[in-house]
Amino acid sequence: MREETAIGGALGLLCSTELDGLGDQLPVRVLGRELRERLGDWRISPLARREHSHRADGGLGALPISSVGPDDFHLIVVSPSEPVEIAELPGNAVAVAVRSGGQTGIKVLSTRDGGPNAEAVPNLGVLANRLVEPEVLTARVQHLQQLGRLPEHRYLLWHVTAGTPLVRLRPAVAKAAELLAIDHVVVMPTGTKPEDTGWPELPHDAVVEDRLALIANAAAVVAGDEHVAAAAQSFERTWVLFDPKGVDRPAVEQFGSAEQIATAPSRLVTAMRRALKVERSAKAVRVLDEHLNAVARLAEDAFARTGAVEPRIAMLAAENRALRKAHQQLHARLIAEREAVIEHMLSRSGDVGPDLATERRLHTELAERHRDVLAALAAERAELAAMRGTKLYRWSRLPRVVYGKLRGR
Repeated sequence: MREETAIGGALGLLCSTELDGLGDQLPVRVLGRELRERLGDWRISPLARREHSHRADGGLGALPISSVGPDDFHLIVVSPSEPVEIAELPGNAVAVAVRSGGQTGIKVLSTRDGGPNAEAVPNLGVLANRLVEPEVLTARVQHLQQLGRLPEHRYLLWHVTAGTPLVRLRPAVAKAAELLAIDHVVVMPTGTKPEDTGWPELPHDAVVEDRLALIANAAAVVAGDEHVAAAAQSFERTWVLFDPKGVDRPAVEQFGSAEQIATAPSRLVTAMRRALKVERSAKAVRVLDEHLNAVARLAEDAFARTGAVEPRIAMLAAENRALRKAHQQLHARLIAEREAVIEHMLSRSGDVGPDLATERRLHTELAERHRDVLAALAAERAELAAMRGTKLYRWSRLPRVVYGKLRGR
């Protein structure tokens, strides 16, 4: 008799999956991986705040929060990049690294700017190195190099946001690269496409794996927000945060040092020089692991109280539509990347020679000549074999041998 296996609960992840920033895409992936590892067979579903927002990033689909009922999940973990109101959250919810702090009615384990009995935890990006295997990151780097997005030598990664002063900061970034004896700078934008800096640039809508590959392979990183700084910290890169208004300083000091923060372009090189001497600490990782353990215990307690949740047909159908749309967009992206590779190879090859039709015609003619030569060779071999089979050829063998020896003298 087959033993029935236990079925876990349902967990929702309300993050900013419909936005393009690394800080919008990392939390849902980090939380999904870490909580799935702790909860085992639970059903973990990404959620989006905006109606019909199905962010397709590597096949990741998100269900709009407006279509979720109060009994669809045992627990909803909240970690968006924008403030969340209590009315938006159906059922139970626990806030993880929420910038807006805790609202009444939400059990808060962690907030960004404090709250009653709230515990501040480091940015989830410090666990980014657990998301993708090193072999995958290496393959991504090689693909980006083939596409001309990355140089084949050491580079400094410059992360720019909508508020980054490109003109004022560019000379300081170049001096920082010169300080580290780095010849190349690569720009990684967030959101809309920035102005041309004259340096190689990653597409502003690149997938998370490409962004992490860029960070993991960089010799140094100039981050424009706390999320890229946290990811650079996770891959043990030398990094500096450009934060002129001091908005991200409290968050960055939880996993880094205040000496790694530059408040003006003129202080960027000094901050980079100090960053080389900063000793890395694993405290932030330990704090996050303990915090996520607490979240997992809270989810198990909610499951024990409410029992199994019957998923609604409508919710499953919405998830199916989201996955289909995600796969369609992923397919379109793969086609676009393949075309980009072909165009890049053609642009690098220079003179491509005769066109394809001429090449095919010449190949056909050569194949026909080859077949004719083989047929003539086969006919000659058959004729020679028939001659060798005659009595005259066999009886004249001895005189021919003698004649041959006399000719050879």
